Amino acid sequence: MKKYLCATAIALVTAPGVQADTLADAFRNGTVSGDINLFYKNIDNNSGADQAYGSGFLGFKYETAPFHNLQLGLALRHGSEAYEQNSGDSDEGVGTLLTEAYISYQGDGLGLVAGRQAIDLEWVGDYHEAVMLTSSTLPNTELAAGYSRSLAVADEDDLQHSFSDIGDDGAWFLDGKFTPVEGLSLNPYYLHANDIFSGIGLKVDLEHASGLGLTFHYAASDVDVAGEQDGDILHLEVRGAVGELALAVGYIATDEQGGIGHLDEMGENINPLEEGNQVYVADAQTWYLGAGYAVGKASFGLLYGDSDYAGNAGEQELDLTFSYDLGAVAENLSVGLVYTMIDADSSANDYDKATLMLSYAF
Repeated sequence: MKKYLCATAIALVTAPGVQADTLADAFRNGTVSGDINLFYKNIDNNSGADQAYGSGFLGFKYETAPFHNLQLGLALRHGSEAYEQNSGDSDEGVGTLLTEAYISYQGDGLGLVAGRQAIDLEWVGDYHEAVMLTSSTLPNTELAAGYSRSLAVADEDDLQHSFSDIGDDGAWFLDGKFTPVEGLSLNPYYLHANDIFSGIGLKVDLEHASGLGLTFHYAASDVDVAGEQDGDILHLEVRGAVGELALAVGYIATDEQGGIGHLDEMGENINPLEEGNQVYVADAQTWYLGAGYAVGKASFGLLYGDSDYAGNAGEQELDLTFSYDLGAVAENLSVGLVYTMIDADSSANDYDKATLMLSYAF
């Protein structure tokens, strides 16, 4: 399942809310938010045992009101088993993780967050034990710089029980987003994890008033691990809309020897597919075609991907999605269905996956 984030880095540079007069008021006037999900997952393997489980999932966050531009935040994700077909099927989605525990300062165009936090930057995603400084003081510019010691994922089907260290010394990152003219976004970035890799990249997004959009994204990695090759990745996408029908076609290619060369050490956000098992492997070329359509409170999606990779191997993936807004029953209530079919060169690796989630946000 694609990654869940309850906050983004952009939120760190927004203007602070109404200031509390006292520390007691800051706690008393804090905000509570979260989500409650009923989740079901089924995998039908062409070879090997099938898997299925159901779980109840809770996300909860509390953040104090600003006090002298300072805020404290705590958040957790918890999954409880409701059903499993085989012993151990539900292990990936059961447990509790304290995802956020931070202190933040948000002033006039400047932000600083220290502790466990959600981050959404190029190749830096999910939850991190980090220190991050953000700035929007320059015109049409957003900057983020920070250091992360460890990270964790807390999705309904990938609930990790603890944060994992990023190498022995953590990793540094620098990310900039510039909008020189309306519709054009330039996003250069730099990543460094001592004794693992250094990475540099540029993402360019162009959005035209007609609805036509273009993405060019290239990143290269200088790998420091003995015996491993440097890596790189190229991502191109063209997208547009015809009425309520959204269309996209894209291409992703990796280095012939090194693949992406540890660029995903702190998270990833290029792979558009639900599974995308081969998108980042060495010598991979992936074409994908997507379509989305919304009618009333229902949304439909289709995404097809074809990956060729080292050894003339190949894998095709079809993703079908459906979501429906149940606001007529209860505000912020929705249901979503994802069906994925994997067709690999070796039929032993074929499988179908389906997930169903009923979600209520508060």
